[in-house]
Amino acid sequence: MAAVMAGMLAACGNTGTSSGNNTGKEETSKSETSKSETSKEEMSKEETSNDETGKVESGKPENGDKVNISFSLWDEVQKPVFDEIAAKFEEEHPDIHVDVQLTPWSQYWTKLDAAMGADSAADVFWMNTYLPKYAEAGVLEPLDSYIEKDGVQLSDYAEVVTKAYNYKEVQYCMPKGMDTVQVFFNRSIFDKYGVEVPKEGWTWDDMTAVAEQLKEKISEQGSDEYPILMELDPQPSFFNFIVQNGGYVLSEDNKTAGFDQPETVKAYQDIVDLMDKQLMPGSEVLSDTKGTDLFLSQKGAILFMGSWKAAVLDEASFASDIGTIAMPEKDENNHSVIGGLGFAMNAASKEKDAAWELIKYLSGEESNKMQAEAKIDMPALVSAQQYYTPNFKHVDANIFYEAAKTGELFPTSPSVADWLPSVNEISAKIFAKELTPEEGCQQMQEVTQKALDSES
Repeated sequence: MAAVMAGMLAACGNTGTSSGNNTGKEETSKSETSKSETSKEEMSKEETSNDETGKVESGKPENGDKVNISFSLWDEVQKPVFDEIAAKFEEEHPDIHVDVQLTPWSQYWTKLDAAMGADSAADVFWMNTYLPKYAEAGVLEPLDSYIEKDGVQLSDYAEVVTKAYNYKEVQYCMPKGMDTVQVFFNRSIFDKYGVEVPKEGWTWDDMTAVAEQLKEKISEQGSDEYPILMELDPQPSFFNFIVQNGGYVLSEDNKTAGFDQPETVKAYQDIVDLMDKQLMPGSEVLSDTKGTDLFLSQKGAILFMGSWKAAVLDEASFASDIGTIAMPEKDENNHSVIGGLGFAMNAASKEKDAAWELIKYLSGEESNKMQAEAKIDMPALVSAQQYYTPNFKHVDANIFYEAAKTGELFPTSPSVADWLPSVNEISAKIFAKELTPEEGCQQMQEVTQKALDSES
């Protein structure tokens, strides 16, 4: 096991993804572009320090009264909610104590890999689109026998998320939640400049025409708002546009990369064109300040963003002016890339029965209701979805579920830790004008195809 994980560390030490992702996607996912800046040596020292400062170890304590299990997550925004959920679980399971452990996103995967190699990882932990890598390494406990034994019905969950955590006909996670991408717009900016707000059924051409109107009016008044904002990460922007153009990141059988396809090149060119026409800020701005932060500062009229930011937008000072609408239609469709998280069990856990009880509770009705009421996730459990949308005072959250009906899963494969970070880095060079879309897409094709070929 240690040897297997050593190889995984070499492959994935400084990578990260979302679904993620969000509830603050910078921590939650991401989605998908963060990199750990901490070396393995530093991580080892930090883990030693954690062990010396009261980290609860899994297993039975000396008094034998309770079983201790650990649960690891990466989002500081969600941790207080899961502390409450764990407390309720302990009330119903007085023989089990749960230690909820927060590891920042930038360190999560490096620490998980190191802990797996030392057989000291948490009993239960969050999992995202990196699932195939960990399933192939044999460090995830298959859940099928537990699900069958307790009569858990996977059909009670959104199929798209259940499917995301079923790898080679084995269910490795119980679904947590899901997220989709849509457009948010600031009505007050449209009103300020006398431009009509977008309407459902709009197209990419409609959007650029509206943005041109806004740009002209903004310039006339000497103001500094941006017509369009987005975050230059896979899920909230360019992976969606690839799908919407009729292209693909990975083929259906995950054996062929699609970065060299004309639909993919066009997706990148479309973003570059928006920058060149000054309809959205350039990468020098967006690499320094997130598009969502600019929108929250009322510096943008249109924002492409995922449902993981909806709670933050709903609490904004101008929230009553925020509208939501599906993304504009591109060449083929306006489908959203869907992210999501799952609850996984450590295959090396010494307390698997207790770990399963926790996973079952975390993915159950009460836990999903608490998460929904806190607006931190679109529940994957269908019966709990009714608790999500009513908690938004201003943002129309129903559109998130509409997007999920036609959404497509975030692409992944066992070698995702090898190719996704490179895709992010090369994409950044395209947006910074260091590479043309054609040059960048060819480089991404070569890197990704090489990684896919190594899987066979």
